Amino acid sequence: MSNSHNPGGLTRRELLKLLGLGGAALLAGCASPETLTGGSPTPAPFVPTVALEPTSAPATRPPTGVPPTVPAQTATPAPGLAELLQPLSLDPLPADAWKSLPVYPDSLSARMRRVFEIGMQQGRDPRRFSVIGDCQSIPTYFLTEFEGADGVNYFLGENYAGLQPAVDWFKGSFGGGSATQGGQNVAAVFSPLWADPNLCAAGEGPLACELRINRSAFALISLEENWAGDDTGYRENLEKIVQYTLGQAVIPVLATKASNLEGDHSINRAIVETARAYEVPLWNFWASLQSLPEQGLYEDRFHLTQGAPGRFDYRGEIRTGWAMRNLTALQVLDALRRLLELG
Repeated sequence: MSNSHNPGGLTRRELLKLLGLGGAALLAGCASPETLTGGSPTPAPFVPTVALEPTSAPATRPPTGVPPTVPAQTATPAPGLAELLQPLSLDPLPADAWKSLPVYPDSLSARMRRVFEIGMQQGRDPRRFSVIGDCQSIPTYFLTEFEGADGVNYFLGENYAGLQPAVDWFKGSFGGGSATQGGQNVAAVFSPLWADPNLCAAGEGPLACELRINRSAFALISLEENWAGDDTGYRENLEKIVQYTLGQAVIPVLATKASNLEGDHSINRAIVETARAYEVPLWNFWASLQSLPEQGLYEDRFHLTQGAPGRFDYRGEIRTGWAMRNLTALQVLDALRRLLELG
């Protein structure tokens, strides 16, 4: 086979190996300070509010690492969905208005209800969700506890006992999937070089692979870091993700991010405006963190504070970034379940 498009003559497997080495470096930048210093991956019951000094530089928007020649994937939308992929033309919100938007959705648009209906006709599973994310969504800390038992692996406590039906409904879907890895960004999810060759078809990126394999009805999309471009480029790529996801009859949920490495919250504004334009649910994770010590971030203002990511009964309050991330993600899933009258 000719390698005229590949001057180095590398095979796909060799490219994946090289990419994996680069991804490992990116993942190290995403790792928490505790992980980088060799601490146990098992979180302590509680973490002090004093931030720890990271032993490596945080991931401050390094280059994407995705070859620009890799084409974005396209697919014919499921029947009846083509007209639902067009964005609304809306005036943007005032600059800081997004900060006060609800953490989890309190309503669902007619567009999303139609997407769900078509998804059920197409064989989507209403008990399954996918996670399309980076190191802030890896299964090591994100949602995995809910595959276990209340009082053993996670602790809802009195304040959040009402979330147990959501845990029961989505049980079996909390263990992660094929579309979450450190260093991944809004462009990488379309690249076959980021896909697991043992799971995914040739030419298939992580997003397409995950939605095909998992048959999920919902997708939590949280791709906030490792972006070297401007907010316009970010939004263009995010819109492609939303359009592809909707075209597969899956309801996308867009999450705001905890950090503000870009300095002006432009990425969060792009996320919110994309959610508004396509009438998709918003998970305003940023808003949930503002009452936490140091807004749930270590001194590097990137890593979420660790400690008891599945424990919500400590003195009746949430104290760490990872605990709040898991709690609010579960609240989002519960809101979808209730709004669609599932279970």
